[in-house]
Amino acid sequence: MFPEYRDLITNLKNSDSHFQKLFDEHNLLDKEIKNKESQLSSEFTQEVKEMKKRKLELKEQVFTILKANS
Repeated sequence: MFPEYRDLITNLKNSDSHFQKLFDEHNLLDKEIKNKESQLSSEFTQEVKEMKKRKLELKEQVFTILKANS
């Protein structure tokens, strides 16, 4: 996620616990979604849709923080 901000992400993860929490929750959701999707046919469950929605919200929050700190 956001490879152009790799150094800033590393710095923020080490210095900003809120950022680290958002970033880690996003990555965890990403793994859970991939796992659930691999177990489904081509149909998405409501749970996966909600997880994707939350993941997008987290990504937007992370990006907002990155832009404010770059």
